[in-house]
Amino acid sequence: MKLLFRSYLASLRERGELDAILPDLLSELGYHVYSRPQRGTAQAGVDIAAVGLDDDGKKKVFLFSVKQGDLTRQSWNDGSAQALRPSLDEILDNYIPNRIPKRYQKLKIVICLVFGGDMQEQVRGTVNGYTRRNSNKKVSFDEWNGDKLAGLLLQGVLREEIMPKALRSHFQKSVALVDEPDIAYRHFSRLVRELTGLANSDKAKIRIARQLYIATWVLFVWARDIGNVEAAYQASELLLLTLWDLVRPFIGKKRSAAGKAITLVLHYAIQMHLAIASELVERKILPHVGIQDGIAMAVQGRSSADINLKLFDTLGRIALTGLWVHWLVERYTDENARAEARLKIAQFTEMGFKLINNNRTLFLPLQDQHGVEVAMFLLFVTAVNGNRHDAHAWLREMVNRLSYSIRTHGKYPCVFLDYRALVAHPRERTEEYRKEATAGSILIPILEAFLSALESKEALEKLLDLKAKELAHCTLQVWLPDASSEENLYNGKHDHGLTLTDLPLSSTGNELVSLIKNACDQTEGYGSLSAIVTGYWPIIITACRHRRMPIPPQMRIDMVYDPSIETENKG
Repeated sequence: MKLLFRSYLASLRERGELDAILPDLLSELGYHVYSRPQRGTAQAGVDIAAVGLDDDGKKKVFLFSVKQGDLTRQSWNDGSAQALRPSLDEILDNYIPNRIPKRYQKLKIVICLVFGGDMQEQVRGTVNGYTRRNSNKKVSFDEWNGDKLAGLLLQGVLREEIMPKALRSHFQKSVALVDEPDIAYRHFSRLVRELTGLANSDKAKIRIARQLYIATWVLFVWARDIGNVEAAYQASELLLLTLWDLVRPFIGKKRSAAGKAITLVLHYAIQMHLAIASELVERKILPHVGIQDGIAMAVQGRSSADINLKLFDTLGRIALTGLWVHWLVERYTDENARAEARLKIAQFTEMGFKLINNNRTLFLPLQDQHGVEVAMFLLFVTAVNGNRHDAHAWLREMVNRLSYSIRTHGKYPCVFLDYRALVAHPRERTEEYRKEATAGSILIPILEAFLSALESKEALEKLLDLKAKELAHCTLQVWLPDASSEENLYNGKHDHGLTLTDLPLSSTGNELVSLIKNACDQTEGYGSLSAIVTGYWPIIITACRHRRMPIPPQMRIDMVYDPSIETENKG
């Protein structure tokens, strides 16, 4: 296990990775972290500052300067401001005289040289000479290399009383089998489930939040090294939902130390999720979206069903990543970071449409359930004022293919969830089988609502004709959260919420949109969801994608609803 952690630490990058995980490790070990890494601010050489007990049992100030990988001659002092020695000089000349909080100024100081790998022998003499010259009764130096950090991880995260051997086994298996994403995720989800079952106190909840955060980082780094971050992506989504479930009881309790601690872990988990999504979306998908059938060919599935399922899943991930970045834009105080985020959002919308136009299977899902991904991408495009023209073209073509495939008993969207049933679909080309396969739909109401907003008369009439003839038996439905959804949405239970059924279609779509709008206004479950109350609305979309629940219509109704509809209806 220690070798696993050493390899993991050596692979961590300096910014946003090694310096992101270290504060939570220190907190887990009993240190009080009073300064964390920040973007866009001068830190005088200190990446992390904490107060804790040293090996001699005395309380001291620990100042950490973090570098990635091995400490070499270049990373020690290559003449750049990013080298370790200039950072140590800044600590001695600036941070210690001017920045240590007044309440800690009488404590002795330990300057910690932190790097994920080892100190190379050719630089050790130089480093030792530097630390000897600058050590005194007040200031000392300590080396925190990969071996020490790995030992601290074992001590802090996997102590027997914290993580029993049975749970430790799930963690090890999830990392060892990371090149088999489904199996790795299965072990990770069992770890999450069993570990959260031990959350019987506020202190335990904080500890579990940090443990799961660190465990996800380990999984991600190993996955990145082998070039397959699928398991890490799924694990990071599960982590966000688990952390939200842990923090919910503390919402509204302003003086809750546990709530603040878990919320801090949540914020870092969001950044980690976006780092994993970036690795997947930007490095694996983006380079190939402009190639005709480039992503479809990369799936290498055994049937066309594999390609369809994977591509709609991919489109949903692009949309979710874009929505998280969109949410973060208004929270950045640094204007350069905001500008960079806006460019990334524009890149994601362009990427999504290129993916659709170059992989034609995305013009019609095989599963009606992929209405979740269709709604997510339309929500993303509309929220960021994206390309409505391309969105309209996509939906219009989807209606054409939906109409043709249903009438010819082709591969139309079906209600089946079982993989074997999807591969065999359509198992029969009969009216009876088609009625079974299209018993209900969440996809068609989504198409109707957005086509209504786009005033696509021809496509709306085609949907109306299809419903009246071939789909007269199909129950058009919309799911809305209710009072029980707050306790069940994030942890994956499906027995909650309300279903609005027998939705009407019309040549304008106004009747359906108006009915959904009224239902949204009359139900209170959505507005009481903690993620909505606190402004963390992407958590809802993450839960719907991960737990396979429809996107609540409240998230999109104002994008498709025209108040003049009510006036026309009354007239």
